[in-house]
Amino acid sequence: MPYSKKPRKGRSSYENPSRSSYRTNRATPGHSAPHQTYNLSSQHAHGGSAVMETSPNRLSILLVILLIFAIVVFGRLVWVQIIDAHAIESGTSQRTVTVDVEPRRGTIYDRNGVVLATTVDAYNLFCHPHEVQDSGSVNALVNALVQACGGDAQEYRDKIEQNTNFVYLVKGVDEDQLKKIKDLKIEGFDYEKTSKRIYPCGAIASQIVGVVNNEGEPLSGLELYYNDILGGTPGKKTTMYSKEGVPVPGATQIEAEVVNGQDIVVSIDIELQERVEKAVLKRTEEVEGETGFGAVMNADTGEILACASVPTFDITDLSKVEEGATNLSGISHHYEPGSVFKAVTMLAALEEGTTTAGQSYYCPSVLEVGKDKITDSHERESMDMTTTKIMADSSNIGMSLIARDLTFSKFYEYLQKYRIVDDTNVDYPGASNGYLAPRDKWTEVQGYNISFGQGLEMSPLQIMRFYGILASNGTYTQPHFLLDVPSDNEEILYPTEKIVDNDKAIDDMDEMLEAVVENGTGTDAAIKGYRVAGKTGTAEVASPTGGYKKDVYNISFVGYLPDASTKLVCFVGATEVPGERKTVSAFQDIMKFAIDRYSITQDQGAL
Repeated sequence: MPYSKKPRKGRSSYENPSRSSYRTNRATPGHSAPHQTYNLSSQHAHGGSAVMETSPNRLSILLVILLIFAIVVFGRLVWVQIIDAHAIESGTSQRTVTVDVEPRRGTIYDRNGVVLATTVDAYNLFCHPHEVQDSGSVNALVNALVQACGGDAQEYRDKIEQNTNFVYLVKGVDEDQLKKIKDLKIEGFDYEKTSKRIYPCGAIASQIVGVVNNEGEPLSGLELYYNDILGGTPGKKTTMYSKEGVPVPGATQIEAEVVNGQDIVVSIDIELQERVEKAVLKRTEEVEGETGFGAVMNADTGEILACASVPTFDITDLSKVEEGATNLSGISHHYEPGSVFKAVTMLAALEEGTTTAGQSYYCPSVLEVGKDKITDSHERESMDMTTTKIMADSSNIGMSLIARDLTFSKFYEYLQKYRIVDDTNVDYPGASNGYLAPRDKWTEVQGYNISFGQGLEMSPLQIMRFYGILASNGTYTQPHFLLDVPSDNEEILYPTEKIVDNDKAIDDMDEMLEAVVENGTGTDAAIKGYRVAGKTGTAEVASPTGGYKKDVYNISFVGYLPDASTKLVCFVGATEVPGERKTVSAFQDIMKFAIDRYSITQDQGAL
């Protein structure tokens, strides 16, 4: 886990809406019958019989009895057809509908409180198909849905014509869309209040924030990674319907209370993020790269201040999204790092003491290793080269000689110490860990190749993490996005560890990487008035059929400002670039902006 916290508190609960009820008032007969006298007359005739006449009083009694009987029968019919029917229907799944009650999703803020994603009121549209009876109503509802909300007419029609009491048609529409349909007063159509996601900063940081679909399901980015915090817990409600599909008044029950999501604060600075996105896009297009990546991280804390990939996408318009655009490729992809890896080999040799700053090596024009040959990227004569020149000129042969003196066994131990391909544990979905073969699987030539960045794979974020160790004077930090969950009281802590105690080795590395910018392969990274340390990388691209592609490279530059008040590491790279080109100018553009934004000062040292 990237962080640990106590159980979260302070979540809001869904409030049970008041239930409607109905009452039937029955009139109770309260009048009394008028007082009547019934006379029973007997006539006695000599030798005759008595005759009894029908009394009006007796007829009244008969009518009362009949009325009482009718009331009893009517009452029984009411009981059987309504009350008992409801009881029967409540046990029938076709007569009740249980639906989720959506929680309100938490807001995502940048480090300065700028809203990146939040939730606003919206509406879910639904209908009771049994009530949308005639074809005219179906057609009218389908046409209205297409005009107001878009989508496929046949899909709407299929939903409306289902043999069911209830079906959702569209979720998350705004009030204007609702009004266009509601005003038609189509019987059986209805709606409920809900919420939807909006993005006040537009397309900026789309890949970091991530996508939430119309069903409220997170698909990518921090929305997906932190869904357990942002998403909350849905509630459930059950509604009873009559045989005709009409909701029974007062028959809605809350089965489970809804728990709303919590807000989060992330490390992104939206102003720097916008600058990085523009710089990476511009440079990737200039070098004709297939993809591009750029990021800025605080080396002391591991906080990722900006991070962007090319191609990107617009989170506010998902009608067109290129393949792979929703991911941050510098986190999710890995490849052979090339010459930016040479700083790893040099630091290991400095720490072990098998080389020193300024030490000279005889570097032939070609280094033969068995049947294999190692050369530099550009032809040159055999010559003596110091460690500083080897780094500044990015000599493969010079680095191979340094690794040979270190020994491959020791070299491997330092790669483990620096955690070169260890999991970054970054809080972003789909992070890649790279690959380094076990030492006992190395061939001799592979050992040499690894010393200058071929024969292993790393993600750009892993490369940044190593350069962060240099920028922070030997301290390892975990890269991360999440800064705070405001509704929780516990501070979020990330692991940091001092893994390089040799301050002299770090100082020597600073000077060698400064030489790269001052008079080596990275001169376009220079910033007036500041010491800039960095390294270019030009790595061959592995071919699916074996070997490497011809004249196609993955290029990069990674650098930092030694002894700066804010220790930032910046990486800019592009993949599948035709010919040897550079991304150095994008680094300069980004870092100059960061210097001004954060008022960065620097111990000038020997400058």
